[in-house]
Amino acid sequence: MKSIERSYKIILEEINALRKTINDFLDQLEKSTKKDLDTLLENTRTSIQTDIENCTESIKNITCLKEDWMRIKEKSESLNCIKYSKCLVNSIKVEAVLQEMTKMNEMKLIFRPDTTIQQNLSFLSGLGELLGSEKKIQPAQRITQNLVTKQNKSAAFSQSDPEKQTTSRLKEKFSIPDPSSSRKYTPGNQTSDLTKSGQVSDPVSSSSYQLVKGYQPGAVSKSDQIIKVKSSKMYTVQIKDDNDTCKITGICETTSGELLFTDQNNYKVKLLDQTHKDVAHYDFPVALWCMCSIDSSLVAVTVVNNQVHFIRVTTGQLIKDRVITLQHECWGIAHYHCNLYITDGSVLYLYTVD
Repeated sequence: MKSIERSYKIILEEINALRKTINDFLDQLEKSTKKDLDTLLENTRTSIQTDIENCTESIKNITCLKEDWMRIKEKSESLNCIKYSKCLVNSIKVEAVLQEMTKMNEMKLIFRPDTTIQQNLSFLSGLGELLGSEKKIQPAQRITQNLVTKQNKSAAFSQSDPEKQTTSRLKEKFSIPDPSSSRKYTPGNQTSDLTKSGQVSDPVSSSSYQLVKGYQPGAVSKSDQIIKVKSSKMYTVQIKDDNDTCKITGICETTSGELLFTDQNNYKVKLLDQTHKDVAHYDFPVALWCMCSIDSSLVAVTVVNNQVHFIRVTTGQLIKDRVITLQHECWGIAHYHCNLYITDGSVLYLYTVD
């Protein structure tokens, strides 16, 4: 029930985000159409105003000619010829203008809506497809037995030397770096000592306790199951904007099959579609460390300036959701049950997603 409720809340957030994206797109279409309408109205007004000015100017010219004709007392033949010529020229101009104007009976603005939008919406029964999935949970006996053996050894060792209990467990799973050396960061190199040395010495033993205590993924159905690679293919995530060789420090997948990469050397998070082509990227002002998935479209990225950036994948674009600044360095990050687990190289911090 808790899993269903969590997935229900996540789906509601995705529906609201999709609706907001659609609303933003429709708002942009509305804004663009209204802008075109304003331009058309202004052009029509300008055309009519030009006709009015031409008519006014023609009336003024003919009126002046008439007044000049009336003021002449001695009407000689040569003067009459000149006045007649001027009247004839103005008459021809006015006639041409009137002929152009009379072709336009009534001017009005017409709007013909694009029916494809309504047609496409009428074919849809919803904003997406809703599915229910089941995950079979089976115990892994061998992992459990190994865990009991390790716990017995660890308990016996702690009884003989209680003061070194915590230190021994840490050394069994991790090789803790020297904080003074591991926290050094050189912008030119963009690689810390921790990243170079690869401190996780036994990833299987460090994750076994989590698997047994929590739940077993459906893929781990047998304790002696062997996972084999059937095929592999090489893809490059280098793009034109990159200034250095790509260094991938994290990867996540969306529900639609898109892949997100963290490129530490080029300060970017890159989005690849299902064909593994780069479709978008998000630039950071400083180097980044790790990334984890929050929900089907939201990821969290740790950067070197004590910040965690939340980035959302929306319609093939990477959009900043929010940024939080903490009081310590942010290196590794993981998400589980609405909680964030963040490390600074020597300490593990627990935060809620909120």
